[in-house]
Amino acid sequence: MPVNNSALIIGQPDSGKTTYLAQFLTRVIRKKSRVTLSKMPENIKAISDAQKRLASGEEPIPTNADENVELHIPVIIKDKQVDINCPDYGGEQVSAHIDSMEVDTKWENITQNSNHWLLFIRAGKIVQEYDLSVSSYEEVEIDGSNKKTAIGLSEQSKLIELLQFLLYVKKVGVKQNISSPKLTVVITCWDELNTKSSPIEVLAEKLPLLNNFIDTIWDHKCFGVYGVAAQEFPLKSQDAKDKYKDECPENFGYMVTPEGVKDKDLTKLIEKALYL
Repeated sequence: MPVNNSALIIGQPDSGKTTYLAQFLTRVIRKKSRVTLSKMPENIKAISDAQKRLASGEEPIPTNADENVELHIPVIIKDKQVDINCPDYGGEQVSAHIDSMEVDTKWENITQNSNHWLLFIRAGKIVQEYDLSVSSYEEVEIDGSNKKTAIGLSEQSKLIELLQFLLYVKKVGVKQNISSPKLTVVITCWDELNTKSSPIEVLAEKLPLLNNFIDTIWDHKCFGVYGVAAQEFPLKSQDAKDKYKDECPENFGYMVTPEGVKDKDLTKLIEKALYL
């Protein structure tokens, strides 16, 4: 069966790729999905530790930013063979490409051959946008931790530059609305947002510049926004850990449609991205 679809998953460090793809592959292997494997992946080092930790009721450890492990999952969706590629699992190369505006041969080939892009964004890490009307910008504490950061506007700029850079590599112009590659923005760790808003509303609220950029240059039929809570809830308490161990990880997690409807089959996210 010839390959006629290639999905490129991209995202900066700690964007939620690890947990989602660990849950995705576990469900596919255990036949908890309409998606099937065309063959077993040759190397799942990038997510195998996350799979083991979830099975033990433990939260996955974010992939080191400098760990550039490639992940390739060949699947069949609606009788079509699809290559799911994540060429830089730690996300460090994504940041490096933005800074240097250079790309290596591996990234160039995968980008040019992909016709579907999934951009993973952890919106819960995004703070209030920088307001030029105020004279100073105070660092903001995130999630009650001691780690402080000031992202917002600069984070949006990086993501816009990333998309512009990938379009340049793929030799796609913006004089006409883009129909290929199709773009799916995935708002990850949806449960931590505690919102009743739809994914597109969250994107517009948290990342308005990115939302406006995409809305301006992409064909609306070839762009979508989804949410995903691959883990479904934090594994902090012993009760939560025991629940995961007793009921198995593949029974948890959900995706959120553009209309804001939850669907327990989070593997549908890839299918929806392919059929925008």
